[in-house]
Amino acid sequence: MSRILLRSSKILRDVSRAWLRLIALGLLPFLLNACTVSAEKIEAEQAEKAAAKNNYPAAVLHYKNLMDRYVKTPLAIKGAKEAARITHYQLNQPKESVPFYRHVVLYAPTTEERVEAEKRLADIYFAQILDYTQAVVEYNRLLELPHTRAEEDTYRLAVARSYYYLANFYQAKVEVETLLKKSSDKDLLFDAFLLKANIFLTSKNLDEAVATLKQLIDKYPERSKAESIGLILAVTYEEQKNFAKAIETLQSIKDTYPRKAFIENRIRNLRERQSFLPGAKGFKK
Repeated sequence: MSRILLRSSKILRDVSRAWLRLIALGLLPFLLNACTVSAEKIEAEQAEKAAAKNNYPAAVLHYKNLMDRYVKTPLAIKGAKEAARITHYQLNQPKESVPFYRHVVLYAPTTEERVEAEKRLADIYFAQILDYTQAVVEYNRLLELPHTRAEEDTYRLAVARSYYYLANFYQAKVEVETLLKKSSDKDLLFDAFLLKANIFLTSKNLDEAVATLKQLIDKYPERSKAESIGLILAVTYEEQKNFAKAIETLQSIKDTYPRKAFIENRIRNLRERQSFLPGAKGFKK
């Protein structure tokens, strides 16, 4: 037993001396780093092999391990980007891709990579998981990052729509008004005017809704015709019980509307309702 203990003690002394020599020569950090890099590369290779075999859950797990363990290294950031792509597009799980995109936003080495990941986050919250509160946060972050004039308009419209969907009509209108003052993009301005009209309609501010819809038709006649804005205006007049104006509006779009019979039927119904108003002289065909 004593010989075994002596032999073990000798082995420990030899190992200790070996480590001390490595430290003295400055080689220990390189040795430890080599082990770390090797483990990181093995994880990355396992992720790539799993992805190549379409074993996406396994690939994501390996990429997540890379991201969590090595955080800021090029392989960890690449892993976060790959995991985001796979969960978002291959697995169609946009919500699960959020932490991976977030990692890219925080640690990617270039502004372009960070901005692109932030765009994906904003779109996920706004268009895919419908978390409009967080969408406002993400689009406001994009407004603080480098962007073009056209991108600013797109972001602001998304913010305005998010507030509208949250029933925060006051803030939605503030955002729309800002956009209408600054933008020169005709298509986007049409969308902004239409959103403004919808804000008034939803909040039952019918006079303002009528004024905005008429402005929309005057400024953008062709697109208004294509998107049946005249019909929306007629419905708004009907809500005001201004049947004469509703009928007049429907008459003006009847010949260009693809379902002419539908418009004629609405006109007949409105004339009948108009005949029951106080002071009316009866229903006339």
